[in-house]
Amino acid sequence: MDHLHDAFRVHLFVSEDEVGEVEGAFIEIGIRGRKLPAHGSAPLAEVLFAGSASLTAIGHLIVALRRYFKRGIIVDALSRDGITIKSDRSIPRGMVIVRSQDGTIEVRDAEGIGQALIGAVTNAASRGGESRTESIMPSQSGEPST
Repeated sequence: MDHLHDAFRVHLFVSEDEVGEVEGAFIEIGIRGRKLPAHGSAPLAEVLFAGSASLTAIGHLIVALRRYFKRGIIVDALSRDGITIKSDRSIPRGMVIVRSQDGTIEVRDAEGIGQALIGAVTNAASRGGESRTESIMPSQSGEPST
């Protein structure tokens, strides 16, 4: 099954000082999303960017964020509700930790991000799990699209 072009929910938690870079990355890559208050849903995060994108676009987003962020990145695909991305002070700048749906953890730099993302979401799917592709972005009718 080819998940490369499926739409996955993406939740990106950032601090207020990272908002400009994230907005720039979303525009650069063409990801549509919403900026929302995080309301304490992630430690030290003040803003949540929520959107829907293909794995290819999410991979490009992570590569762009590596350039902008002053710390490392955690990509969590463990949840079936989408992919969560956070910057983390405890991870060296430029490093990306990818946690798969099956709990496997990979540490990456820019090399192999796309392959790690594909593996992260397809490990569970290949064993009979399902990927969540519902978009949180409203359709023209105002309801979330599927």
